[in-house]
Amino acid sequence: MQQSLDLQYILNLFDVLEFDIHKLLQLLGFHSIEQLNQSLQQSLILRQHETNSHQYILQASSIGNSLSYLFSPFIGAVLNQTTVYIAQKESTLEEVYPHYFTLDAVHLEKQRSMQEMHLSLDLVADELDAKEFLIYALCRALLDSHCQHIMLVGDAGLEGIKREAFTQITHISFTEIAPIEDSFDFHKIDLKKLFWKKKSDDIADVCRGIAKANAPLVSQQFNIQLDKAQHLIDDLLYGEHIFEKLSVFGEFTETIFKHHTDAK
Repeated sequence: MQQSLDLQYILNLFDVLEFDIHKLLQLLGFHSIEQLNQSLQQSLILRQHETNSHQYILQASSIGNSLSYLFSPFIGAVLNQTTVYIAQKESTLEEVYPHYFTLDAVHLEKQRSMQEMHLSLDLVADELDAKEFLIYALCRALLDSHCQHIMLVGDAGLEGIKREAFTQITHISFTEIAPIEDSFDFHKIDLKKLFWKKKSDDIADVCRGIAKANAPLVSQQFNIQLDKAQHLIDDLLYGEHIFEKLSVFGEFTETIFKHHTDAK
């Protein structure tokens, strides 16, 4: 008999004994555990028949002084992988993203963003501890019937047996990616020029770091070797594909934010 998918299963997966369920329900937009469990089970049933797939990148490790993974969803979207990036609103994120798009607009029109931009950013207030964030992010992914692949940047502490069981129950592949720390200070970089075709030596070094950090994710997505994945990302960074995607996303968020502001 197939095990049902519910919140208790997710808590048991990470050996969580004490948890603020009320906070989780508020963040997910549910009124009761029963309602959440019903939606989790419904998504599980639908997932087995979906043809369109979404991939989720969960930023479980601290972003810190790193910016490489902030661009992971844009790399995925350029490669025609509809990508949802879930991270906490750390200071690095709040300093970097506004250079490219309206940060206050990313929580608006998420479904439209998925359909038109092939990406969605779920940026959670930096008030959750590591376990709370992990449970929230995992629930968000499991509630999406299109979710086929979860890549977690960091260490979830899932043993091989638990990871295999998770995939069998949810029909979602789960991969943990060891984070690579940046060796540069992004405060000294002209972020507007980061994805231009012509790059200074300093910016070229930064782009090499971004390609190296994101290579394991692309390698998993397309089942290719790391060096080929890194070369593919390099091509995107120097061909201005990421620059173009960020520019279009910037216009998209600006339009949405203006529309919602005018409607008030």
